[in-house]
Amino acid sequence: MHCAGLIIFLLLGLTEAGVSYSKPAQCKEVNECFSYDLVCETPDYEVRHYNASKWVATNITSLIMEFAGYQGFTRIFQYIQGNNAEGKHINMTAPVLLQIPQNEGIMEFKNYIIYFLLPADYQQSPPAPTDANIYFIDFPDMYTYVKSFSGWLLAWNSKLNASKLRQQLNNAGEHYDSNYYYGACYNSPKTLVDRHNEVWYIAEGAPVCPKHVP
Repeated sequence: MHCAGLIIFLLLGLTEAGVSYSKPAQCKEVNECFSYDLVCETPDYEVRHYNASKWVATNITSLIMEFAGYQGFTRIFQYIQGNNAEGKHINMTAPVLLQIPQNEGIMEFKNYIIYFLLPADYQQSPPAPTDANIYFIDFPDMYTYVKSFSGWLLAWNSKLNASKLRQQLNNAGEHYDSNYYYGACYNSPKTLVDRHNEVWYIAEGAPVCPKHVP
């Protein structure tokens, strides 16, 4: 599912497609999503466990996050629409992830990575890309800290929610990779209400579930 705020140009209906066979509640527009076990939740964020998975990815260097998302998903969309070595059309999955560098300065070029979850049928042997800028990456088994929010995933609200999450994790004494965070997009651009977005930090080591986060 593509980042609606980032790639609003893609006014297509979503087809159905992920790694799991049980869908999270926010997975409403496709058949397959990146499923997880909810380890625990606080009033501010969730702690999730994800199994290892394979994704298609591309890197974009840009001044503006929204442009990076647009350009990156355009490449990946070509791949899943059949621009691959086998001419395979690959169904949409959710979420599409955007890796966002933590050191976001104003008016400086940053490297973003856009990830598309391969459906279960292609987790083991996906068709090779024909674009040299497209590559596969294996996510390890991992724990994530997740904050959800509505609306469209944009630079200002992803940064705001990531900042809130980071402060809450620091207050709770949690350990996480602070070099970057992920923006997760679940909805089509055609979805105008009941939208769901997330920001993630990847846990370092096993997370501790606090009873209360100040």
